[in-house]
Amino acid sequence: PSLSEHMSSEKLANFINQYLSPMTQIVFEEKGTLDKYIGDAVMAFWNAPLDVPDHALRACRAAVTMLTRLEELKAGWRKAGYPELEIGIGINTGPMVVGNMGSDVRVDYTVLGDSVNLGSRLEGTNKEYDTRIIISESTYAAAKAGIVARRLGAVRVKGKKVPVGIYELRGIGAPSEADARAIAAFEAGLVALVGRQFDAARAHFETVLQLWPNDTP
Repeated sequence: PSLSEHMSSEKLANFINQYLSPMTQIVFEEKGTLDKYIGDAVMAFWNAPLDVPDHALRACRAAVTMLTRLEELKAGWRKAGYPELEIGIGINTGPMVVGNMGSDVRVDYTVLGDSVNLGSRLEGTNKEYDTRIIISESTYAAAKAGIVARRLGAVRVKGKKVPVGIYELRGIGAPSEADARAIAAFEAGLVALVGRQFDAARAHFETVLQLWPNDTP
């Protein structure tokens, strides 16, 4: 059920502000640009209006920080009797049009293009994989030296004819030894699965579950 069904308008506004304020600050700290709020969702982009050479890594770092901050907020919300909010994040890197767009009477500084739409689709894809952050293969290629991520496979999202490689972003920096083993086992399991080597795939995925017992993908 939606948050608005269980709160008065005043409580809902206060609750959403408690969430949006720190999330927006995280975007700014990572040199991102706030585009807009869509209900309780935050849309942001990087590398405009000023160049940000490491924009893909910064977007990834912002996403991971958001999840950490959300857990801190949830602890306070539980004490206050507020419902808990869960979020999914999608990140894509690619060419897009940026500038003032709108009508004769109102304009917004925003981004448009296929790359923008894909980022939005990836956010929704978290529900299919029961993950929190999904990034595209282009974001992974740009930021892989500074992130911990594992390939989930490829999906054909609405509006795209060609499947897109997707990764789950799990952290920033270098992976631990256990994480590196789990990622290698999972990705080996994917290869075996696509090759219809089901016993081998099962063995790889069981290795993942030994290292990450609650892994949903």
